[in-house]
Amino acid sequence: MFRRTIVAVLLLLGGCLASNPYAPVPKELAIKIRVFEDTVRWGDLRKTYLFGRPGSRVEIPGDMDNIRVTRYEAGEIREVAPWRWEQTAVIDYVLTDRQVVKQLLDHQIWASDDEGRSWYRVNPPPRFR
Repeated sequence: MFRRTIVAVLLLLGGCLASNPYAPVPKELAIKIRVFEDTVRWGDLRKTYLFGRPGSRVEIPGDMDNIRVTRYEAGEIREVAPWRWEQTAVIDYVLTDRQVVKQLLDHQIWASDDEGRSWYRVNPPPRFR
């Protein structure tokens, strides 16, 4: 009887852990997201397009020299499917030619095709307008 109870409790806990929305973020993904955040913070916005799927063709907007990022606040990151995570960040920026302060929400979707060894951004970086 005691053994069955322990086995039942372990199975129950195992099931809870498997569906935990607060699962630890894979190390490689955490590093990739930190580098993306640093790239935005330092204002090298053209390079944010390099975080997409390897080999995909992207058109980089030409009007990115007019933007200065003043704040980047990352929200919680969560797993939405196996090898697919999402995060939303709030970005404040200034259009330097007009000294207009703006804010946008950057909903990021990150995925891995090789079981977490490498990660890429599924959706394009936000447009700063």
